[in-house]
Amino acid sequence: MQLMNFLRPRTASATEVFFLTIALFTLPIFEAPKNIASFGFLCAFLFQSLRFGSFGKSSPFDIPILGLISVLWVAPLFSEYGTMVAPVSYTAGWTMIGLFALCAARLDYHSRHLNVLFSALLFGGAWAVADSLRVWDLKPYPEFRSVGHVNHSSMYSLIPLSVGLATLFARSWPLKFFGLIGILATLVYLPPSRSLVGGIAIFSLFMATIIIWAWVTRALRPVVVGGFLLAAFATGITFLPAFDGFRSELVMRVSSEELFSGRDKILNTALEVWDRNPIFGTGLRSFEVATAEPVVREEVEADGRDYDAVQSNYWFYNHGHNLWVTILVERGVFGVAMVAWLLFAYFRGFVPIAIDRKLDVLSDTRVAAIAASLVALGFVTAGLGNTTMINEHGQAGMLVIAIAWGFLRGTDALTKK
Repeated sequence: MQLMNFLRPRTASATEVFFLTIALFTLPIFEAPKNIASFGFLCAFLFQSLRFGSFGKSSPFDIPILGLISVLWVAPLFSEYGTMVAPVSYTAGWTMIGLFALCAARLDYHSRHLNVLFSALLFGGAWAVADSLRVWDLKPYPEFRSVGHVNHSSMYSLIPLSVGLATLFARSWPLKFFGLIGILATLVYLPPSRSLVGGIAIFSLFMATIIIWAWVTRALRPVVVGGFLLAAFATGITFLPAFDGFRSELVMRVSSEELFSGRDKILNTALEVWDRNPIFGTGLRSFEVATAEPVVREEVEADGRDYDAVQSNYWFYNHGHNLWVTILVERGVFGVAMVAWLLFAYFRGFVPIAIDRKLDVLSDTRVAAIAASLVALGFVTAGLGNTTMINEHGQAGMLVIAIAWGFLRGTDALTKK
């Protein structure tokens, strides 16, 4: 009975909401503050849980997140690369991401919390875009200060876009305003980033929003308006000077022999070596050493094939440029199963609420459900061309989903689902 008391519902305290707000704002722009806020939240969660005698309610995401954390610590123990990839330094970082999301999802949130936290994320995302463009002349591509590489920056921009699109269903006009800023910031960042994966993911998020809008309103107008906006955006990509670099990238990909930018060859590389450590993988950030050319050559020649004859089928990189390829090598079949479980739990938990016609079209409940659904969709679509659910964009996305779940738990939406 005493144990059950520690698992009863608990509303997020002001201190916990404060650290969440700081983390969501600083994630893409300030390295030290976002780390301090992340650690501060975990400390506050532990202190407040002991103080109030409750660690909050569990979520459907607890087991897969704990699985993804545990495999990172187990994998180096069984991998020949365990002493080569400094697993603790990287593993501790993703452990922080996972625990942050797990603990945040155990708390309940009110509408005011949702508005403040989503606004912080949207404002931070817009700031990151503006800051990256301000110092763009120093780099080939604009990059978010804390996120780094342009691909990861592009993946991060999908999180504010997802929340921004969800705020179209909000009653609060200030939240709608911040949402519009988040949408515009992502669209502004797309041309200079030249990210085709980002462009495809953005298109999928807009299409999903249009479909949800049409479904819940039972009207044709969303399809017409959405189609017009997508056509306008496509026209801009085709003719506006700002998209010159993006068009050049697209034409180069389509007209060259490397339509997938070597991602198919990276897949071939991974498939040659993944079964050396099939269950738990080789550990976080070990993709480069685990798929190095000497390792691939050894596997190919062990099968009696001439490596020099098939060398052009492989490409060597520091990550799989695909969520599933990277997870397969670094976390094994166990990790693939945990990611699949987690994504399934996301969609199963939020999509039915997002498309529920019995809800008011404009409501915080629908905003939370759509935001989480779109973030998960972004993980999947962008994950086909890049490694998602890591670094700052993984943390931001998983936090949005955790907060959405905590908010919905306080409503009757979960019991009616």
